[in-house]
Amino acid sequence: MSWIFGGEQPGRRTPHPIDLDEVKPWTRTPGSVSGPEPADDRETAKGRSWVDKCLRWCAAEFGEQAVRREFALPTAEFLPADLAALTGRYQRARILELVDRVGAVMGADTWHVDLRLSAAGALDQDGGKRRTVGSYHRADGRDVIELDLEYADRPADLAALIAHELGHLRLVSEGRLRASWPVADEEKLTDLVTVYLGMGVLTANAAYSYATARRGFSVLPMGDLAGRMLNGAASDDPVHRLGYLTPDQFAHALARCARLRGEPDPAWARHLEPGIRAAVRRTLTEGERQPGVSGR
Repeated sequence: MSWIFGGEQPGRRTPHPIDLDEVKPWTRTPGSVSGPEPADDRETAKGRSWVDKCLRWCAAEFGEQAVRREFALPTAEFLPADLAALTGRYQRARILELVDRVGAVMGADTWHVDLRLSAAGALDQDGGKRRTVGSYHRADGRDVIELDLEYADRPADLAALIAHELGHLRLVSEGRLRASWPVADEEKLTDLVTVYLGMGVLTANAAYSYATARRGFSVLPMGDLAGRMLNGAASDDPVHRLGYLTPDQFAHALARCARLRGEPDPAWARHLEPGIRAAVRRTLTEGERQPGVSGR
């Protein structure tokens, strides 16, 4: 459990070389198929290519060792028990402990985080049409994270929410983002940072669970997270998932990180939702069949 209490501190350093330019498992050789590539395949390849580009960016920003640290898992050892049964300062203390645990995994300095907890629905936007369950911003030189206590009874989802907000902290508070980044790409990058920095099992599970069960979180610009009401919103509601990464992109990012870690059959994959676990293992298997693909 040393990774919970120690590890790298946030800040820049010169990263070691890292190979993310190997042959990609979805690359088709000329003549391998006839006719144009289907639109959905092109979109999938485009999304995976974007993930690879941003993983290279993460390697340059955070260093190659960051991806090799121990992944956080949705276990009783990591997540607080009976959080919803607590109230007041006792509940706040346990949530602060979880913020510190997630921060330790991600190398985020949480010492000066101003944590604000709100009753369910208190952060809603647009007259309650968008259920906001978390946000990040800076105020008076401090990092402010707001969380909706509705998710206190779902500690794995709460940890995923916290990870996303701490992803914003590492990008914004540490001055890593370029002003030219589009807002949508910034939000996708924030999700990807949670994967690269060790929280990907929990954030991917949250995204996949929502995509299949129509429940969970959605990310709004500037670090706001909105959750759909659990009593069944319309299927065409634009608020759909944790962040802007699709489950396929989460799976691809996790598989790439597994190979960078030298894990052809990662033990942590057992903790993924079945659908995304299958996608990760399929991507790893396809990569092994490609000539010239390293295990890194």
